Amino acid sequence: MKITKKLVCFGLLSCCFAAPELYAAENCSGLWVQVGTTVVIFDDDHNAPGHMAVGVCDARTPRCTYTDRGGDTWTDDVSVAGLWKTVSGTGKYANQKSSGWSRTARIEYRPEGRVYVGAWGGECSR
Repeated sequence: MKITKKLVCFGLLSCCFAAPELYAAENCSGLWVQVGTTVVIFDDDHNAPGHMAVGVCDARTPRCTYTDRGGDTWTDDVSVAGLWKTVSGTGKYANQKSSGWSRTARIEYRPEGRVYVGAWGGECSR
């Protein structure tokens, strides 16, 4: 267990150094965990409306749609390079203009499928 925590921390730290120009300009950041097509977003600001939002990613397209605790949704397009951009939303996310980066820090192979852990950051409309 200690090795897993160290590897995740090392992976997340290395993500920050891999994209220093993006990291320096961001106003939002956090972690994410994905199992299959389901993603949970954790915002570093635990009071942010998107903290602990649950999303579903379409394996055929580079698109993920998230639902926050209040029931509002937003959809991000994600590039192969790990860049994301919000393309639509409902409620408080209706006019959101957010974009940023995402990096995978760890992949684990489990009987139920691959588990991905990563970090994200960017410029978020709040």
